[in-house]
Amino acid sequence: MNHLRMPLHLLLTLTLALLSLTQAAAADDIVFREIGTLQKECPASGSVQYEWFVYNDQNSSFLVEVSVTPLSGPGWSSDLNQPIYVLEPGESAFVNLTVTASTEVGSKTVNQTLLFLFTDLNNYTASGFNRTSRISTEMIPTWGLLAPGKNKLLGRYDSPLPAPLDSNYVTFLLNMGIWAGIALILAFVVNPAVHYFTKKTKTDLDDRVLKIVHKPIFLLVIIYGLVSSLSILQLTEHEVRITFEVYGIFLIAIVTYIVYKIFKEIVIYLGKRWAARTKTDIEDVLIPVMEKIGALVILIFGAIAIVNYLGYDITFLLAGVGVFGLVIAFAAQDALSNFFSGIFMLLDRPFVEGDFVLLTSGETCRVDKIGIRSTRLYDVFQNNHVVLPNNKLVNDKIVNLSEPDQQSVAEVVVSVAPGSDIEKVEYVLLGVAKRHKEVLQELGKDPAVRFSNFGESALEFKLSIWVPDFMTKVRVAHELRKEINRRFAEENIELAVPRRSVQIKEMKK
Repeated sequence: MNHLRMPLHLLLTLTLALLSLTQAAAADDIVFREIGTLQKECPASGSVQYEWFVYNDQNSSFLVEVSVTPLSGPGWSSDLNQPIYVLEPGESAFVNLTVTASTEVGSKTVNQTLLFLFTDLNNYTASGFNRTSRISTEMIPTWGLLAPGKNKLLGRYDSPLPAPLDSNYVTFLLNMGIWAGIALILAFVVNPAVHYFTKKTKTDLDDRVLKIVHKPIFLLVIIYGLVSSLSILQLTEHEVRITFEVYGIFLIAIVTYIVYKIFKEIVIYLGKRWAARTKTDIEDVLIPVMEKIGALVILIFGAIAIVNYLGYDITFLLAGVGVFGLVIAFAAQDALSNFFSGIFMLLDRPFVEGDFVLLTSGETCRVDKIGIRSTRLYDVFQNNHVVLPNNKLVNDKIVNLSEPDQQSVAEVVVSVAPGSDIEKVEYVLLGVAKRHKEVLQELGKDPAVRFSNFGESALEFKLSIWVPDFMTKVRVAHELRKEINRRFAEENIELAVPRRSVQIKEMKK
């Protein structure tokens, strides 16, 4: 019996050894590769990816189970593309792990361990084998050109100071000093040198541009130097985010300021120069309006850009501005109507300042000032000023007495008694008109007499004359009537007098 037990014991031992060798061979035949480095830097609000390659070179199918240890710091997250795989003989798979850092991470570096468990699906009695990978992820912020915690001058040079003066805080101060020196060189060396050459040019636009950007560039260099120097310090991501927000707001404010100054001191300046060379008044009126509206629009867009940069939804803000604008437009529709009417008058130019116009009310006025909201007129016969809204002038019938020239037509209506000699009346009227020195005698504008109507107990004649100045036609018509009255008396022409006949009937008793 003892002789038989020995071979069985040896046989069992050999069998276990063969199984162990088989498992070892299986483990060796599973190809497992780590692709790339297992230590990476992840930007805040970004992610990095780790990758492994697995290949089944056995005749058996394998179940691959992947697990990852939880992240220890808040604000971090990791995600496997697929935790379980079944690899048939000759099949392969890529295992991906994505690590993401938010802007509120609690630790700068996190470590994780991935466990790969392989199980032979054709031999459930055999125990599986595993592989492990350890990864390390370090967070870096996305702002600036320099990474925090990197003790480098200007982001690339080691501090020349010996220990312990080569600490981050000393390097920070030294880096700030370098940027301050760069800003001073720009302000007191580069700027005067550039200004020396711009003074020799024929235009002053380059001098104006240099004056506008001089201070903003100096401030930008100082602020950028401060932000990049702060990146040397060991800041938390929360502090980095606040610094970045303040830095972004400052940049938007500086850009808005530069655009505002260029608009005010370059665009409006050129517009005023152009308006001075033109003979029209529209530019003199529109440019001040454009200056105020344009400056307001630039400031509004700068404020909207800051709000949008801070991550707030500006859709409701824009909608509110639109509704507010509609309310204002409705409430100020008369003012807006006058404004646009003034623009139309300046563009269409039915009359200009200095012209004389005849209003529908019968007043003869001189145009003194065409404004954006109203027009100021001078009543030449009443010696007073009339201010009318522009929309009334646009919608009413206005006679421009100054166009095409100052000449005008005056009419004198004469009524003579029935039975008067028509030829004689016409002869007298023409003679009176032709002898007046201020009545035009030009072809097509010579005096004319027309037998205009049979009036009630009268024959009506109309004498039409041209005068060189419409301002004199009332006086000339007055002088003609006086002369006509005198000449009619000499020629025994009777002026018509209204007659009434009254019949008295006897009443029967």
